[in-house]
Amino acid sequence: MNKPTQEFQMDTEPMVDAKQAACALRLPLYWFGDPKMRAKHRIPHYLLGGLVRFRMRELSTWAAHSSAAGDSDTKPQESQECKP
Repeated sequence: MNKPTQEFQMDTEPMVDAKQAACALRLPLYWFGDPKMRAKHRIPHYLLGGLVRFRMRELSTWAAHSSAAGDSDTKPQESQECKP
């Protein structure tokens, strides 16, 4: 019997949450947490159940091509700590 082979290309890049995305890109947390801001800035994201997740590769590409990310004079709040 001939078994069909299926090759799945698994994307092994882990997804990050809004806080990790904001810290990595040094942008305000509310841009990633607020659905209106994500839509306004066209931030690539995934809705998984009730969770919002991001892929850093897509965010890096978005930031490189987005005037919103490059021209932002808004800095992350000082109380927001980015811990490794």
